Amino acid sequence: MRGTFERRRAFTLIELLVVIAIIAVLMGLLLPAVQKVRAAAARMKCQNNLKQIGLAMHGYHESNNRLPYAVSYFQPGEATASYVTGWILILPYLEQDNIAKKWKQKLPRNSSDDSDGDGFTNAMLQQLAIQTYVCPSMSPPNGTTGGSLGRGLENRAPSSYIFCSGTATCFDATYGPAAVLPSDGVIVPIRNKSIAADPNQGDVAGNYPVSLTQIPDGTTNTLMVGECDFKPAGVPSNFGPVWAYGYLYNWSGTGSGFNIRDGNPSANFGTFRSEHTGGGNFLMAGGSVHFFRDSINPDTFKALGTRAGNETTSVD
Repeated sequence: MRGTFERRRAFTLIELLVVIAIIAVLMGLLLPAVQKVRAAAARMKCQNNLKQIGLAMHGYHESNNRLPYAVSYFQPGEATASYVTGWILILPYLEQDNIAKKWKQKLPRNSSDDSDGDGFTNAMLQQLAIQTYVCPSMSPPNGTTGGSLGRGLENRAPSSYIFCSGTATCFDATYGPAAVLPSDGVIVPIRNKSIAADPNQGDVAGNYPVSLTQIPDGTTNTLMVGECDFKPAGVPSNFGPVWAYGYLYNWSGTGSGFNIRDGNPSANFGTFRSEHTGGGNFLMAGGSVHFFRDSINPDTFKALGTRAGNETTSVD
């Protein structure tokens, strides 16, 4: 006896189109939500980075009775500029003592000297990415050389944070009118000379590392670290922060504003910028982390950069 069966009816074209349309609508609804979750996670990771950096800064202060400098052109008694950064100084307090011990502070960042036989040179170490120094929202540079990434095969590792040295940008404090003025922030550059040119090797304008007791404006109202990126003109470039070379590339001031992307020299060499939606994260001298909106008043932002400006400014 021949069996009977029903033929399965196939989907019609209209039914398939309806299903595809429903899937497209669902994806359209879900994608923004997924992007928001990712952005929130990146912002939280960035804030955690800054909290860890804050703990490291305070750990350094506890050991040395002062905060680290932003950069010191020459180490004491040396005739060769090494531009050691404060980011190098706080590495032991970020569980990166293995790098700190191998870094030769009396030698330039691109030195290939391995006379101590540890198998590492500054030229090698400067290429290491330190995750605590990188915000996940930051777009990578558009290459591995040129600009702040170095010449030839230096390939300095990019970072996402810069010290606040006051109101003058690092460019102005190096090449502009502020080059002969003391810095008014908490993490100051030591723009000194070689031992041959100046036996005292002090900063040209008297800068000296600041202690937490030397902040009359209050540690909760004074910036210590903020975000920066490699998009000074709005698109990826090779100008941005690097942790291993302090000449112009990992400290700046609040005087030029926040999230300025016009490609001017101050923007190229360290205006505070962030790729988080709506603003950026900042670390105060007291260790708290705050999210500043893009719309922050420029005068308020500038005032937050000073340690003793006597402004009536608060982050709250």
